[in-house]
Amino acid sequence: MLKKMLATLKIILQVVSVALLGFAISLGIHISVSESIRMPTASEMGSLNNVSSDLDSKEARSVDLSRQSIVQILTTTEKRSGFSKMSGTYVTYGDRFYVITAAHGVHGECEYFFAATSSDVYECIRYILINQAIDYAIVEVEEIPDREPVELAQAIPSNSEWRQETSALNEVFYTGYPNGLGPLTFRGSVAGMSEYNYILLHSYAWPGSSGSGVFSYNGNMIGIVIALNVGFTPAGYDVLEDLVIVTPLFMIDWDTAYDIMSESPPSGDTGDTGE
Repeated sequence: MLKKMLATLKIILQVVSVALLGFAISLGIHISVSESIRMPTASEMGSLNNVSSDLDSKEARSVDLSRQSIVQILTTTEKRSGFSKMSGTYVTYGDRFYVITAAHGVHGECEYFFAATSSDVYECIRYILINQAIDYAIVEVEEIPDREPVELAQAIPSNSEWRQETSALNEVFYTGYPNGLGPLTFRGSVAGMSEYNYILLHSYAWPGSSGSGVFSYNGNMIGIVIALNVGFTPAGYDVLEDLVIVTPLFMIDWDTAYDIMSESPPSGDTGDTGE
C-alpha cells in the first residue's frame, strides 16, 4: 500500500514539475515577446547606456568611457549675471575626484565653479591647475554618484602610445554639451597635428563642446576639445565646424598636478583661474 502511495506521489510530482516548467517557458516567451514589441520609455532612449550594438568591443568601450564620465561645467563670477557653459570629464586619482576641462571657460574663484548632471549640481573643492596659455584645467570636485569616473592613471596614453594615438585617421570619440544640449556623442578621426603640437580632428563641435574629453579607439583619453578652426576667406572670417582643435594630455604638467593632488586641500582653499 505504501509503495503504491509513493509511486502515485512520484507521478504527481513529475506532472506538477512538467506543468511548472511549461508555465515558466511560456511566461519567459511572453515576457520576451512583450519586451520586443514594447515602446521604450524616454528615459531608456536618453540613457547614457543606450549605445549602438553595431559598435565593435573597442568602440563600445571608448564610447562608454566618454558617456559615463561626461559632466556639464558651469562657471561665473560675482559680477556676472549668468553662467558660462562647457563640458568636462569626471576622473579619479587616489581616493578623490576631479574634472578635466578647458581653461578658457573657467571664470572666477572655485566657489563659482560647478559640475552638473541632469539630476544635480556639484561644487568645486579646489583648483588644481588652470593653464590659460595651453588651455586646460584640472579641478577637484565633490563625488558625483550618477557618473563613472575615468581612472586617470590608466586613461592617459604611455609615452610609447602617443605616436599611434596622434596618427592620421586614428578613430576618436567625444561626448559633450554643444549649445547646452546633450550630452551628445560624436565620432571623428585625427586629421593631423598643428605646429604647436595641438591635435586637429575631423569631427564636429560648437560652443559648449569645449572641455570635452576625447577618447581614442584604444580607450585612452588623449585630449580636451578647446576650439574650432577659424580661417580667413575673401568674404571674411569663417569657422570650420568640422576641424576641431584639441589640447593633448601630454601638454599638461602632470608632475605638478599629481603633487598638488597628493596634498590635502587647505581649509577654505578656492584657488584662482591663472588669469
